[in-house]
Amino acid sequence: MASSSSSSIDLSGSTFVVLTGASQGIGRAIAVELAKCLGPKSLMLLLARNKEELAKTAELSKQDNVKVVYQSMDLSTASAKDMYDVINNALEGRKVTDFATATILHNVGSLGNLAVATERMEDVDEMRQYYDLNVFNVIKLNTQFLKIFEEVEDRIVIVNITSLCAIKAMSGMASYCSGKAAREMYFKVLAEEKKHIRVLNYSPGPVETSMIDYVLAETVNANLRDVFLSFKMQGTLLKPEMTAKKCLTVLQQGKFGPGDHVDYFDVE
Repeated sequence: MASSSSSSIDLSGSTFVVLTGASQGIGRAIAVELAKCLGPKSLMLLLARNKEELAKTAELSKQDNVKVVYQSMDLSTASAKDMYDVINNALEGRKVTDFATATILHNVGSLGNLAVATERMEDVDEMRQYYDLNVFNVIKLNTQFLKIFEEVEDRIVIVNITSLCAIKAMSGMASYCSGKAAREMYFKVLAEEKKHIRVLNYSPGPVETSMIDYVLAETVNANLRDVFLSFKMQGTLLKPEMTAKKCLTVLQQGKFGPGDHVDYFDVE
């Protein structure tokens, strides 16, 4: 069972998991690695937009003692009721008390419009859409999870996949940096208020995903392009499974305080 701060987190009992952004990249890698850690009668709910890719993630995550279900959902537009229902329906009649641990991993994320320089940002509707997906609806989904598992709040574990950009400014990434910062601070405040809930902000490091190619194709910021090109040319990008394994090591060891920001490179 999940227990108080700075003690290990045991996922080897019956564990309920919600994982967003599970159709590719880091999300898929986390699903595969996490399934290996879970105990008998565990249940994992995968959420993302792309149903075909979710099905692949579910197949890759197959373990004898874990049931994996998935649902196509656009988290940028889903209502609170949609979110509540998708989690509640995944329980399939099982009681929240049946699970030793209830975990939600917020991995959903996007980079925003990189083709507009920071000093030219003025399209509020576009910015609002960005924050809907990356901040507001992450909070909304988290709230539905907390409502459903309120009875066993001391068993809840929350992982927010954050970024170095949440705490360090990066040229050309105004939407991404500010969104990650806002999202991380929400989880820090939650952790401060609910110290019996384990909350981790995990920063996965520079990972080889489709986001790298998106940056190189879209950015108007020369500095950002140079940074990402050097990552790619020098072969310093991490494989998704490397950072997924590190995330789960950090989580299970539990050596983090409420809402701590832990980077891939912070841990041996």
